[in-house]
Amino acid sequence: MRKILQFFVFLTTVLKTNGADEVIYVQLGDNVELQLSDRCKNYYVHWLFGREDGLDLGDMNYLGRKWVKNDDVWKDKLSLSDESALIIKTIEETNFGTFVCRVSDNKKFSLTQTFQLFKVSVSMHETSPLIPGDSLTLSCNVETQRKPSVFWIHPMSSRQYTGHRVQKTAETRDNGEWTCVVKDNGKESKFKLPVSVVDFSSASEHLFTSTNFSLTVPFLITPNTFVQQIPTKIKSVRWFFMPRTSSDPQPIFSISPKNEQQVENPRGLSYENFTKGGNFSLYRKLSRVDDRGNYTCSITFTNDFTISRTVLVEVLQIIPSPGTELVSGQPLNLSCSTGGPLDPDVEVIWFPPKTSSLAKDKLLSSHLMIPRVGTEDSGSWRCELRRSAATLTSAVITLKIEPILTVWMIVTICAAAVILILLLALAFTFFRRRQRKMRHLRHRLCQCKTPKPKGFYKA
Repeated sequence: MRKILQFFVFLTTVLKTNGADEVIYVQLGDNVELQLSDRCKNYYVHWLFGREDGLDLGDMNYLGRKWVKNDDVWKDKLSLSDESALIIKTIEETNFGTFVCRVSDNKKFSLTQTFQLFKVSVSMHETSPLIPGDSLTLSCNVETQRKPSVFWIHPMSSRQYTGHRVQKTAETRDNGEWTCVVKDNGKESKFKLPVSVVDFSSASEHLFTSTNFSLTVPFLITPNTFVQQIPTKIKSVRWFFMPRTSSDPQPIFSISPKNEQQVENPRGLSYENFTKGGNFSLYRKLSRVDDRGNYTCSITFTNDFTISRTVLVEVLQIIPSPGTELVSGQPLNLSCSTGGPLDPDVEVIWFPPKTSSLAKDKLLSSHLMIPRVGTEDSGSWRCELRRSAATLTSAVITLKIEPILTVWMIVTICAAAVILILLLALAFTFFRRRQRKMRHLRHRLCQCKTPKPKGFYKA
């Protein structure tokens, strides 16, 4: 009696929950789990295909016995869960249709729950990847006599395209997964379709470097499958530079894939063979302060549609005043700057030499003022730009600080003193010799006590 009551409770639950066949929309290759409205413990469950007296697919009882069909089109496709759900793996064309689950109690009372599996196909008519400006056509076909609501959702916004078909001009913003939504009886089934449109990669448009590092301005084309089409699909490539202090763009290169010869430019930049890797980046061995500004890469396709990407380059530099070679006791100002204001979420942090008295301090200002430097401040000073604890870039300078009296200064002073003493001794010796010479001369000229004047005298 208890089992009969339990069965009627289960029957009531099923009727309240469903009230009609359950409709399921799936694609080829999907996995499907047909779940009953409630657990079927203490019942016999029998799954059939086509109709109530159709092909046996599987059955199980409350004692734990399970059986599923494992031949023909159902080989290695069916399984039963502990909750009596029928699991179908990798749906094929012959697996769509009606599935019936019959639940019985001691095979006296039974009820059925029906599932309708309908095929949905989503496709793009054109060959991927698309070039911006080309036509984009998407289809979402539902094989059913029912009339579900079908619409598409754009990958970059919540915009909806009503109907089974979308036809538009391809744009870079169309890149991503489009979603076909099939809505039936209040229930939505979603199907993804990746659409690939040629565009620059999503690398950061804000580049930080410093005068200590190389310059690499990234311009990468995606997807990689487009690389092979570059010689035939790209008409021209141009690069421009606009300094921070100017509003006029300066041309760097202007080339065609058919003529890959690199043109000399005043900025000393270079690029790789982009027809091999889709890499349109610009390079130089070392960054310079005058590299600060906006770099733009513009690509024109054979359909005359143009895409461009601009990268802002910030070059970090440490400016020491009065210089990097100082004498102990001199004041020193250090400035760590990109030549303009930093974003609010970017912080500056200094790393003095380990021997410096400031090594244990947390220095977070972009400007450091040291009233009196000492020899312990000699060495490498590093300045870092950080955002959310991640290092953006860093710059390094080396300070050379001599003591007030260095060994060379003492040697120089001593040498000067020795030279001065030698000069004085030489002068004194010369003076003494002159005095002796004068005395000897006077002694030879006058040797009598009463000398007479020279001349003739009468006798």
